[in-house]
Amino acid sequence: MRAIGLSAVFLLLAAPFARADSQAEALDVIGSMTAALSDNDAPGFLREFDKSMAGYDRLERSVPALLDQGAVTCSVQPLTNDGDDAKRTLDLDWYMEIRNADDDAAPVIRRREVVHVRMEKHARHWRITSLDPISFFDPHDFTHR
Repeated sequence: MRAIGLSAVFLLLAAPFARADSQAEALDVIGSMTAALSDNDAPGFLREFDKSMAGYDRLERSVPALLDQGAVTCSVQPLTNDGDDAKRTLDLDWYMEIRNADDDAAPVIRRREVVHVRMEKHARHWRITSLDPISFFDPHDFTHR
């Protein structure tokens, strides 16, 4: 009986840490995405998405085109990270710079927006099931200065 009581206390004490782990895991996914963009790795960026997500096809076209334009660097600051061990919703202050690969004189394009992300855990791996706005990851039209 005492062992059952101690187990229950342990579970109550461990519950906040499980949620914290889910928060950290979700942020690890976002960190992996930003690293992939900086490494010019479109497949690495896209790996984090559920392929059945609305707009995935657009990302699949846009991200390689964006990376073909030149060096992309970005930083992300989480604003919110809510949910549980199965689903999470994040608001991210996402900053990105795009440097034209063909024209050193071209201006550096800077984007900053709050990107809304929903994630679900599938077979022990977090997958992004919604991202808004997808247009944030569209290539830049350098013909319009």
